[in-house]
Amino acid sequence: MDNVHDILDRAWTAHSAGQFDAALQDYIWLFDATSERDSDVAPLRLSYVLNAWAKLAEEHLPARQALVALRDRDAALLVAADGGNPSPDPGADIDANANLFNDVRAINDKLGDAQHTYQLFQRLPADLARACANSALPSMMACGDFTLAHTYLPHPDAHLGDYAAEVNAHVATLDLLGDAGMSELLATVYNYMTEVRLILELLEGYGDHAAADRLRQQAAALITSAEARACIEAEFAHPGTTLDAMVELQNAALI
Repeated sequence: MDNVHDILDRAWTAHSAGQFDAALQDYIWLFDATSERDSDVAPLRLSYVLNAWAKLAEEHLPARQALVALRDRDAALLVAADGGNPSPDPGADIDANANLFNDVRAINDKLGDAQHTYQLFQRLPADLARACANSALPSMMACGDFTLAHTYLPHPDAHLGDYAAEVNAHVATLDLLGDAGMSELLATVYNYMTEVRLILELLEGYGDHAAADRLRQQAAALITSAEARACIEAEFAHPGTTLDAMVELQNAALI
């Protein structure tokens, strides 16, 4: 098998040189080659590969058409799966289909088509919908269905408390005196604040402003690390601070 990183470099080079068809073929190959969830290259799939393909789609209509075709194919597989034969391992099927739904959601995010994600989610069977709900929540809210979103996140206080406990456990393992530890801290805070904002948007859209105010105050208080709390408070005060710090730290490492 061709080396994924070499092909990715080749695709970027072709894209930059205006060789759009060649770049597109590489991005299609890469998206498939990085589909094995447990592989070392799997994290590239919905980050570097999809980002690059979506950027190409802005300049090259066939790239957008190919991305839409991939989205539609995977959505059709999800819809068809509901009427298929019973599986000897339903749990494995749900996990695989939840991953497939997340692929569709990620592609729709790049296409700016939250409506497609929202409509597809509504067609899922109940068990699969529960597994996909967290991925679908932003699309539900983007389409104004805060009532449906609240159905799948009925206890935001408990949800935030559980997430904060995971953050505390992870941050406790980090060496914050080194760049690697600080980089991981910033990434952890970034993900945490993404979830916090999702919960706050849901509560505000649902009309529970008191709960939103309460959780906004709790978001930092639930975190035990002083360094993490400071990052969270800075992010609340100046949105984008965490990402700016991540980029600055990464650039410093290249010098």
